[in-house]
Amino acid sequence: MGKLKVYYGWVRLGNIRKKRAISVMFENELQGCRSDRGQRVLKAAQETVIERYQDAEEEKAAKDCNRIFTEYSLFLDEKPINGSLNKILQMNSDADKKHVSKEMRDKISEALRKSFMQANRKYKEPCGQFELNFNDL
Repeated sequence: MGKLKVYYGWVRLGNIRKKRAISVMFENELQGCRSDRGQRVLKAAQETVIERYQDAEEEKAAKDCNRIFTEYSLFLDEKPINGSLNKILQMNSDADKKHVSKEMRDKISEALRKSFMQANRKYKEPCGQFELNFNDL
């Protein structure tokens, strides 16, 4: 395992960010990310739920970056997710397939689900159109 971390959480909403999203923040350097300033940046950007270490391939990509964090977001209320918590967690898990074990992906999804449900107690999964998934056959 590497020394750089990946932080998973939900975006902090405010004047700048107005859409609910899963936020995945990758560290690009140890000194800047783990400093007080780096941790303040992280806390301002997201409510961190769970973290893991990057694998070797992810760390190689981090060496070419000039920022202390790289963020990827999946927006809950935009297409193709359309407000579905199950769909957004599945998409996040699929994005990590090459770098994270199935057990860890399940742990990440469960932590994100638990955090979301605590903040949104009245949430109900939207019932949209019937969807066929031929990949499970």
